[in-house]
Amino acid sequence: MKYFKLIRSGIDVAPLLEEVSLQEQAWLLNTSRQDKIRVQRDTNTIFISGPVARPDLNVNENQESKLTAVSELFPRAVAFMTGVAMEMNSQLSRATIVRLKPKSRVSRHIDIGSYYLIRDRFHLVLYSSAGSVLMSGGEQVRMQEGELWWFDNKQYHEAHNESHEWRVHYIFDLLPAAHGHLAVNGVFLPPEPAAESKPDKPPGDRSAAPPTLDLLSSAIRERAIVRGENQRLISPKGVSNSWLIDLRRLFMDAKLLDAIAGLFWEKCADAMPFQVGGMEVAAIPLLSAILIKAVARGTPVNGFIVRKERKTHGTGGLIEGALIDVPIVVVDDILNSGNSLEKVRVILEGEKKTIAFAFVLIDYHSAKGKAWRDKHQIPVRSPFNLAEFGLSIENPEPPLKAVFRNTWNFAAPDPNFFHRVPKSFPATDGKRVYFGSDCGFFWCLNARDGSVAWKFRVNTKGHKNLWSAPALHGGKIYFGSYDGNVYCLDAESGLEVWRFIGADWVGSSPALAPELGLLFIGLEFAVEGKRGSIVALKLENGEKVWEHMTKRYTHASPAYWPERQLVACGSNDNEMFLFDARSGAMRWRFEIKAEGDEKGSIRHAPAFDVKRGHLVTGCADGRIYIVDVETGKEVWSVRTDNTIYTVPLVVDDTAYIGSTDKYLYVLDLERRVVKKKLYVASKIFSPPRLLEGRIYFGACNGMVYELDPATAEITGTHQLPDAITNALTYNAETGDFYALTYVNQLFAFARR
Repeated sequence: MKYFKLIRSGIDVAPLLEEVSLQEQAWLLNTSRQDKIRVQRDTNTIFISGPVARPDLNVNENQESKLTAVSELFPRAVAFMTGVAMEMNSQLSRATIVRLKPKSRVSRHIDIGSYYLIRDRFHLVLYSSAGSVLMSGGEQVRMQEGELWWFDNKQYHEAHNESHEWRVHYIFDLLPAAHGHLAVNGVFLPPEPAAESKPDKPPGDRSAAPPTLDLLSSAIRERAIVRGENQRLISPKGVSNSWLIDLRRLFMDAKLLDAIAGLFWEKCADAMPFQVGGMEVAAIPLLSAILIKAVARGTPVNGFIVRKERKTHGTGGLIEGALIDVPIVVVDDILNSGNSLEKVRVILEGEKKTIAFAFVLIDYHSAKGKAWRDKHQIPVRSPFNLAEFGLSIENPEPPLKAVFRNTWNFAAPDPNFFHRVPKSFPATDGKRVYFGSDCGFFWCLNARDGSVAWKFRVNTKGHKNLWSAPALHGGKIYFGSYDGNVYCLDAESGLEVWRFIGADWVGSSPALAPELGLLFIGLEFAVEGKRGSIVALKLENGEKVWEHMTKRYTHASPAYWPERQLVACGSNDNEMFLFDARSGAMRWRFEIKAEGDEKGSIRHAPAFDVKRGHLVTGCADGRIYIVDVETGKEVWSVRTDNTIYTVPLVVDDTAYIGSTDKYLYVLDLERRVVKKKLYVASKIFSPPRLLEGRIYFGACNGMVYELDPATAEITGTHQLPDAITNALTYNAETGDFYALTYVNQLFAFARR
């Protein structure tokens, strides 16, 4: 054949095709070929190497080529094409990856111009289920997958895809060394004038600022800075501010948003290639404008959005869009504490990605923000700072003292994204860590590295399964399951010792009385009018000792007071019960007087205030009740603004209890007053725990908080990717804390 030559066959194209399939979004990054060239209208093209921009030359006469930014996504393609070029003593010129629609064609045409005259055209077939028909100069071939062909594109040629699937080719041009002296452009653009050196300007000096900066600076002053003289301005901590900056007012103006996107590219284009992402909500309009501006510039980039919380349906993902293998630039409106950027960093870390740098419109240059960027060594680019607008942070907070680092993490499969509630609190014996999961497995992990020591499967599949927090004693571990059983397993081997099968569901967690040989737990039933009970079982064999029935479900967990051998447990009956632990005799019942449509159910364990002889509990009606243990009468109460679904912590004269109104309530039990309300800007389901002399709890923003019990001040935080609805645990042998997120991912982390 005169116009075709098979160069090689049997090429392993699987890894090359895999690389293409992983970058699906790249097909439509540049549609100029199918938009502007009539015969190519049924193709999609990824440009690996293209002509150097020369407005003074017709593209078919331009001899200069260079790799595109997109080529960074296709290292295998670049390696293959350059490898072929070396074998043939040639230089790679323009190169593309092209796919042709099913049952379509590239019409008859010829490639003319000095660029094509001195170069050879090659095709590598990556995918073509029916073979690729190509005709040139009156000859025809059917190229097969894994075949590399040369053909003469200086003749009239056309291509056909006869299959019902896209066909994919590498198409690239090679310049033989013998023709290298001919590949010179005859016309040269005049050099750009050298930039004049200018003296450095102090920060905030806009005397010679470009028009875009002037425009945006004025817009921020006039429209984004809101003063508190005539309206109340609430800070993220829930207190009043004298001013705030609301850049969303600018983002909703199309002209200003376009200007901001243009400013981004002025500040960041030198760092290409990269992809751009940000956290909802502020980053969404900014990110969208940046992506649109990128297409207009001819440098399209990949974008993605990080969600503050997982979707409760679908895939339950934290990231919208696809991450690709190029550096990441994170954008946001401002940088103050760094909390938003830290959440993005942690979620990307879970995807094994890092942030190359951040772009924010206004950098507050706060101590916390500086500490964040220094800790993680993340550069920040920003056109504005607070000082330029005559603003400063009132009572700036110093960086927190405690610093944490993740040791390991383990993710149980098939989590339930819908139920963001307390589930199974982790427990440890120093050597191992134990917890239940939505997927129906009870897990035992090695404490040193998070590897699986053993796992135990409960008897039913469902959407809840294991929410019961395990209790450890004497080498045995006890927990309930939504299969209706209470289990006792050998902690070393995971083998079942006994099970109690007397319920339909068990979401309650056991309380142990080893000196009595008893276990107390709440049960739930499918029988109308007999929905729940509180039961005592023998630790040795699970035999039932006593049981108290309730009309509604008993999801709550009991609390045990060893010195007085008393058991307290609430239920969905809107009641709290107190029992004699040994006999099950009821001492009293405390009824929640819910108002109107309020729910008065108690769905968690109470806590005993031993010093005063009181019982502390939160309730679905939003109140914290303190009840006298002797009489069952209310001593005093505190009203919060939303449901309480967490276990109180009593330490000396202080009680700590979180609410879904986003406050941690610190109560002075002696004086019967609220000592402090600590706002964390996210719902609190996680029970506070006293660990290593400090108070720890989690919140639905994925943040772990450390509290100094002497001052009730936050002394440290640690960001995790998902809501923390469970109590934290500490392992004295390893020095690790354990936090289990609501999606059953267990994190071990240490304090420095």
